[in-house]
Amino acid sequence: MLHAPSYPFSVIVFKYSAKILNLHTQIIICMAVPFKKDTQYYKFCLYGFLKNQKFYEPFFMLFLLSKDISFFQVGLLYSIREITRNLLEIPAGIFADSAGRRKSMVLSFILYILSFIAFFFSKGFIILIIAMIVFGMADVFRTGTHKAMIFGYLEANNWSHLKVDYYGHTRSWSQFGSAISSLLAAGIVIITNNYSMVFAFAIIPYILNLINLATYPSWLDGEQKKFDIRLFRQNFIKTLRSLGHALKNKWTIRIFINSSLPSGYFNSVKDYLQPLILSLAIIVPVLESYSQEDKSSALIGFVYFIIFILTSRASRRADNFAKKAGSVFAGMNITLLLMSVVGILTGLFFHSGIMVIAALFFLFLYLLENLRRPVAVAGIAERMGDESLSTFLSTDSQMKSLFTMIMSPLVGFLADLLSPGAGIMIVAAIVLFIFPLARVRNENG
Repeated sequence: MLHAPSYPFSVIVFKYSAKILNLHTQIIICMAVPFKKDTQYYKFCLYGFLKNQKFYEPFFMLFLLSKDISFFQVGLLYSIREITRNLLEIPAGIFADSAGRRKSMVLSFILYILSFIAFFFSKGFIILIIAMIVFGMADVFRTGTHKAMIFGYLEANNWSHLKVDYYGHTRSWSQFGSAISSLLAAGIVIITNNYSMVFAFAIIPYILNLINLATYPSWLDGEQKKFDIRLFRQNFIKTLRSLGHALKNKWTIRIFINSSLPSGYFNSVKDYLQPLILSLAIIVPVLESYSQEDKSSALIGFVYFIIFILTSRASRRADNFAKKAGSVFAGMNITLLLMSVVGILTGLFFHSGIMVIAALFFLFLYLLENLRRPVAVAGIAERMGDESLSTFLSTDSQMKSLFTMIMSPLVGFLADLLSPGAGIMIVAAIVLFIFPLARVRNENG
């Protein structure tokens, strides 16, 4: 499948990437912030940096397609992962609130490592399903829990009014980690000639993050730190009543849909950038002396590097964007509308074979998602308050999983039937059609 590595080409890519990376690092470190960058701030940033050493991410769809499965089967695997998340999302949030957030995070990273092992040894569709289920279980014990730890820390320091800015900065380090990860991933694939090796190497930073999480102060576990089945049951009933009451409010339902719908769409289509780049590598008239496989792998790594550098900047601009929009809810509305329109244009150009323009719109799609996530998370936190915040953030993630579960097989089916671009475009049009129902106006809207 892959030929022998062309080291000079990878050196060229890493050389110019390093220059960009050095400039980006200086910008992050020197940027003035309205909060104190204490030890825990850097631990939060380190968590995001290590968590996003997802060496598999730039090649995940290509890895799955290399197992001789269709786009529809890829969509089914994504859907299976989301079904797992949906089944366990709320119980996992309650577990984090009752048994302790750190225990939830440790369990999550152990499950991630097990899923990486399963992906590495996978030979057929059944093993891929098992790996996806374990991966989904890992996601469900992590999603929402670490955000709740951050917001609990802000509450303890009277920095709650800075939640958009603070979360945006910590998320930017996550994207910064993704940028470095994409370059390392490209190097791994070029040198080993094997997509599966990215899962083996991903185990290392996840073990390091387990160590980092162990240094978090125990009070970040939340109010209930000792597991008690009676208190667990009481918290379960209390949280379900609180959630049920919140979901009786049409305005609250709109917040959850507004937050999760575009993210569900993004999760369903974002990996289609990989086959797009493969097609782009064929037509780009540069470095033609290198093997097509090495050229494609390095180009994928470099494109993802640029994407994550830019998206990390977008995350840090979330607070300014929300202020210019007038409120976090106005910002959510604007980005939802923009993402659906950009998705339509991305699919249109991809389907038409205009790959360079399609890639640029794909970049815009990534930027919008990373601009809106800190805004959406802050909107939910502002509406729901700190009590049982893990559960409400997990509910938001559950709805995002639900939309991804529905849209991923649909995009895959349309990709097999028509083309990947057509699938991206048609599903984006559906999101645009739903926008009026998800628009958040005010408390009574």
